[in-house]
Amino acid sequence: MIDWTGIAAVIAPVTTLLGVLGGYMLAGRNDDARDRRAAEREIAARREAFAERLEEDRHTFQRDVLLGLQDELQHYVRNHAQRSMQDRKTIEEQGQLFNNDSTFGEDDRRTTVSVQRLRSRVLDDNLRAEIGEFMLTCTKASIALPAQFPGGKIPESEKAAALGRLGRLDLEIARAYEQLNETLGAHLRREIDRRYLAIEAPPIGDG
Repeated sequence: MIDWTGIAAVIAPVTTLLGVLGGYMLAGRNDDARDRRAAEREIAARREAFAERLEEDRHTFQRDVLLGLQDELQHYVRNHAQRSMQDRKTIEEQGQLFNNDSTFGEDDRRTTVSVQRLRSRVLDDNLRAEIGEFMLTCTKASIALPAQFPGGKIPESEKAAALGRLGRLDLEIARAYEQLNETLGAHLRREIDRRYLAIEAPPIGDG
């Protein structure tokens, strides 16, 4: 006759042991899953903090670039205006273009290099292109009259036409600079006034 009492006495400890081992294994899996989730959250937090640092660096870099551009472009345009004034004066008084290389040459080169260097650091493609177009406009204006009068001498009969063309070129540059300065100012204000980041950011816990 089967001794069920004996069998039960043997099975009970084994069942208890298996239950305990199963509980430990389940708890271990839960701990592992919890540790993985914690590690994933830590990695995500580090990535987010790194992204924030990169964005802050980008903001600071662009702000400094745009501020530098604003100053150098103003200098660039001022140089052109001074050359134009000298040209106008020498055309009226001497009937020739002003030989400005010794007066403005080195400063022109320095300013042009500085603007080009800063332009290359602008992240916005449209603004970078607009600065390039403005500089091209200034370059064309600066060589227009010397190309028309290679020797610099302007006949009396053409002085009025030369002065008129000089005035039109100055007006073209002034309008282009006004437009560029407005665009540059809009970009600069956006970098300085960073409240838009808080407005555009999704609510905490969203999704």
